[in-house]
Amino acid sequence: MDKLRLLFLVFFICTFSACGDSNYSLKEKPQSVTIVLSKPNSSSSYRNFIEKLDTTIEINWVNAYTTPLSQLALELENADGIIMTGGVDIHPGLYGNSFDTIRCGTIDILRDELEGALLDYALENGTPCLGVCRGLQFMNVHLGGSLHPNLPDTLSNIHRGLSGAVNHPIEIVKNIGVFEINISNILDPVSNHHQGISRLAEDLEVWAIAPDGLAEGVRHKDTIAHPFFVGVQWHPERSGDVNSLAIPIGEGFLKYVLNYE
Repeated sequence: MDKLRLLFLVFFICTFSACGDSNYSLKEKPQSVTIVLSKPNSSSSYRNFIEKLDTTIEINWVNAYTTPLSQLALELENADGIIMTGGVDIHPGLYGNSFDTIRCGTIDILRDELEGALLDYALENGTPCLGVCRGLQFMNVHLGGSLHPNLPDTLSNIHRGLSGAVNHPIEIVKNIGVFEINISNILDPVSNHHQGISRLAEDLEVWAIAPDGLAEGVRHKDTIAHPFFVGVQWHPERSGDVNSLAIPIGEGFLKYVLNYE
């Protein structure tokens, strides 16, 4: 009888703990994670944006832009997440419109090449990846899409003011499930860009749009291989916590970076 009880106890523990089926396994919350930034900004707004969401986690931040390639390869092997940050224009030759350089601002070819390598790694390994402003645009271009070289010429001038950032409404048109959002929720985040998606890459789908129809939120269609491959055209790291979706986006990204339940 004692042996039967012991066998039952072992079966019970293994069924509802880590030694049972993987569906019942519990992953401990990691104490530290590594996040690669394609290129940080001087204000450290991306770091501040993510770090405030969970102060119990130590984050090792990697500046891909200044890290030697040999070391970056090692850092990527340990990377738990990648953020494609905002910044200068993407060379239009990457989407077949080299003649549009005259309609662009500053272009950084080195950064284009570097971010191409980061996205290749994220796509190959399913690493959680968040694209912000230029980051969303580069996701689209890298996967075969194109951009408006200058939105005021081809669509509208609502996305950037004469002195820089503006606020304009954004409509959520699809709940993508990686963070809490409501269909038709109208947001009011910070926008500061003059380029945007023209032809959407086939592997991406749109989940948020601006009043002029510009794609403001995209994600990879293959959510099994790429559970968090999300881009936003606005700046959650510069937007307020209320009515901008900043906190849910950051928490959603961090959830997949931490990879625990």
